[in-house]
Amino acid sequence: MKLNPDYSVFDGNMFVQLRALLADVAVPEDKPMLDLSIGEPQLPVSSILTDGIQTYNKGWQFYPKANGTRRFRATIGDYIARRWPEAAGLVDVDRAIAPVTGTREPLFMLGNLVQGTKPDPVALVTNPFYHAWRAGGLASGSEIIFMNSDVAHNFLPDLDAISAEIYARTTIMYLCSPTNPHGYVMDLDYLKKALGLARRYDFLLVLDECYADIWRGSPPTGLLEAAAALLLDSGVDDPLHNMVILNSLSKRSGAAGIRAGFMAGDRSVIGLYLKLIGNGGSLVPTPLLEIASDLYADEAHVAKIRAHYDHSFALAEQHLGITAPAGGFFLWLSVGDDIEFVKRLMTEQAVKAIPGSYMGVETAAGNPGRGYVRLALVHEHAVIDQALARIATLYQAK
Repeated sequence: MKLNPDYSVFDGNMFVQLRALLADVAVPEDKPMLDLSIGEPQLPVSSILTDGIQTYNKGWQFYPKANGTRRFRATIGDYIARRWPEAAGLVDVDRAIAPVTGTREPLFMLGNLVQGTKPDPVALVTNPFYHAWRAGGLASGSEIIFMNSDVAHNFLPDLDAISAEIYARTTIMYLCSPTNPHGYVMDLDYLKKALGLARRYDFLLVLDECYADIWRGSPPTGLLEAAAALLLDSGVDDPLHNMVILNSLSKRSGAAGIRAGFMAGDRSVIGLYLKLIGNGGSLVPTPLLEIASDLYADEAHVAKIRAHYDHSFALAEQHLGITAPAGGFFLWLSVGDDIEFVKRLMTEQAVKAIPGSYMGVETAAGNPGRGYVRLALVHEHAVIDQALARIATLYQAK
């Protein structure tokens, strides 16, 4: 039986490669293994979630609605107004917001919405990449062109390096801010440029903002603020045309298991997405949307999570002498030979990390992940402190 050969790329994703790399590595018997390779929050979840499971215990027998509940959408509208005041009132809560089962599935499914919209199509995907962005590029039926994010451009794709001919063929572009894995933040000018390009060349700009509430110092600028800044120049009925943002509770509330979040943006995109998932996608159960509403309405538990990550990066500064990134909970550490460093780290210190080159692909300009490792600082501080102390023994000697 023949199956889609395009999906063979998933056979070599970063975790598959990591398992193969470490398959024959012997971990020191005197050290417990510490895993910093997966960006999965490890802290106990807020009581808002656990109490909500008891409170919202009705409605399980009913099919959920694709567009969720009015309460959920209104809560997201209030969250947007608090988080990005400049965009308050910009998002139509009934037509421009959709609940999502985390960000992975919608990132993939958005590619389907632009399939067949241009001849000789291109999907622009940030490199290094979260695997769902590449999956969305594949779903769009486009040639994927990877946009390198390297230190020369503050770990952001160089939008000026892409030709007008490529932009004209582009159907979808995937960006992320704060970036995964670097933790860098796109400023307002960068976001305005990206959105302006999407509108000039008529493609869908997808901004993955799942780390939007995990920051140090000041809240990162968001794409909705860029849309608000460009509103006077828009000249169309929908102030969010050609764009969507995605957000979930996985990082914001450390609640990856609830599989709930939202997408907001272009009304025509939201409408078609709701049709697609209504016919063949996953819907967030109504009781979970009630819990999600409570979590999005509360900022106190998020502030505690941020404070925890702030201290984690303070430990990283202490052990490694690095400067903490502006957002996210990953440390993108320059190490030289990233594959050799990860092998030695496991062999000598029983700490698991991801080689940066496994998160990217080779391009004409090289693999922008080469020479770095990604460390997920998601554990309790005692674990982070011990892991960083072990890493420092190799990092200082590199």
